[in-house]
Amino acid sequence: MKVLHCPTDTGGHAWGLSRAERALGIHSDVMVRRSSWLQFPSDVDLRLGESSLATGLFRLGRFFVQAVRNYDVFHFNWGMSMLDRRVWNLHYLDLPLLKRLGKRIVVTFQGCDARIKTLSRKQFGTSACAECDVAWCTPQMDEIRHERIRKVFAYADKVFALNPDLLHFLPGAEFLPYASVNPVEWTAGESYSRRSADVGPIRIIHMPTNRSIKGTKYIEQACAQLRAEGMLVELVLVEHVPHDQVKNLIAQADVVVDQLLIGWYGASAVEAMALGKPVLCYLRDDDLKRFVPFHDRIPIVRTTKETLVDDLRGLLRNLAQRGEIGSAGRRFVEEWHDPLKIARQSIAAYRGSCAA
Repeated sequence: MKVLHCPTDTGGHAWGLSRAERALGIHSDVMVRRSSWLQFPSDVDLRLGESSLATGLFRLGRFFVQAVRNYDVFHFNWGMSMLDRRVWNLHYLDLPLLKRLGKRIVVTFQGCDARIKTLSRKQFGTSACAECDVAWCTPQMDEIRHERIRKVFAYADKVFALNPDLLHFLPGAEFLPYASVNPVEWTAGESYSRRSADVGPIRIIHMPTNRSIKGTKYIEQACAQLRAEGMLVELVLVEHVPHDQVKNLIAQADVVVDQLLIGWYGASAVEAMALGKPVLCYLRDDDLKRFVPFHDRIPIVRTTKETLVDDLRGLLRNLAQRGEIGSAGRRFVEEWHDPLKIARQSIAAYRGSCAA
């Protein structure tokens, strides 16, 4: 069995899953059409966009022909396929062909590739879609998402979702945990424990890829209020930083605040937990109980934009509690986000069987 993950490096999930599949004896590669500013690794980077449109299309077409010859399974991430140009209204051109050729098709949705903005606003009391400032995310874009999702389910053998709320819009999809963090590589040794005593400024790290979606303004407001109360608080916003530099920044944190609107934790929260850092995040209870098998074991401090000040205040005053939560987070990552365990789930999908 030969597996190709493509065509983006969103969140580093494809790379982590692919390396784990290799460790389990599967030939698994990662191709990206172009690497993002986060610079996650890949086996093949076509570097589209660095040359003329004609040259880029030639590279893509040539690779597609080679891929059809060389791979049995096409695992598409970020709800995209290889020959997929939304800006030209050309959606999933390769899925019918791959199906006719007998290839196995797996699609993983990761966030706003499937999140229906209009429905999210109506259905959820707190939602990133209610505060999103992305100009192209319109009702018209929701209609396009609906059509794309319909086409995916017409051709895909398996559909995964990395965020529980997406399962409201992807009936028949299966929840898949993040596989981007290898606990062996993200160690929680003494070198990553910044504070040995409850003195000095307490460093809070927040890593937004989009401030409006993550609720960054509420985190800034909470930290400002705590400082006004006399607490020594330092807020560090990590933005536009290549991923290979993020680990050391998280290592210097006392507390990590992930997001306050989406309802689920992100890959950066998994990284923080792997390093033994306590994480605060808004988790939507209904989605967890309905879709997440480990919903009652998540050692994240559950907060909201309304309660963040109080939740932070209590946690920042209790060094021992921060240590306990951090240690629990490390154990949680080892149990539920080990890429080897998640890869067994993906391999079962490739084989059309149930996960072991």
